[in-house]
Amino acid sequence: MTIAAALLLPFALMQADVAAAPADQRYAQCLALIERDAEQAYEEGMAWAAEGQALNAFRCAALALVAQQRYAEGARRLESLATAAAGADPSLRAELFSQAGNAWLLARQPGQARSAFTRAISTMAPGAEQLPELYIDRARAYAMEADHRHAEEDLSRALDLRPQDALALRLRASARMHQRAFQLAEADAVQALALSTTDQDRVDSALVLGHVRESIRTGAPVEEQ
Repeated sequence: MTIAAALLLPFALMQADVAAAPADQRYAQCLALIERDAEQAYEEGMAWAAEGQALNAFRCAALALVAQQRYAEGARRLESLATAAAGADPSLRAELFSQAGNAWLLARQPGQARSAFTRAISTMAPGAEQLPELYIDRARAYAMEADHRHAEEDLSRALDLRPQDALALRLRASARMHQRAFQLAEADAVQALALSTTDQDRVDSALVLGHVRESIRTGAPVEEQ
């Protein structure tokens, strides 16, 4: 999943039918408007918030800021919402912190992203369905900081919970390559390629495998773009 997709796909949509409540419908409509006209979606979100201080109204406005490439501003708002929602359902708070973390990644501020993802993880029960994605996201933040050891640890945690995850394997292959654990990296990349289900996944996995094998040939990690 791309960072942008993670921002617009709330965990709640993975778990339940959102067609039930009018507020959920309004939030879904606001998200759809973001993709067509982010500035108008921001105005709609703030107008909705003025009506009744609905959390999803503020969240839609924050996501609209992210869609306008005002990444840090949107991230701060999402993180503030998560903090303010201390008594809310843990999945909702984790979702908000996760969206904030992905916005911080877009802002190229991995330290802020890592902090947000850590707070998301801390709200979840052990073995929660969302944990693998959160570990993968935090690993991205570690990798952006060139902290490949901690990235590998988080990716291993994700794979303990979801062993057949091609993305986690691909990212762990990269983390291991940067630590010169070339044989382990190659095994991960080969497995990621075997598990890839889309053309883009296969291309991405093959690219990582190529980088790993070039690293084996030269004895030095390939610098990825």
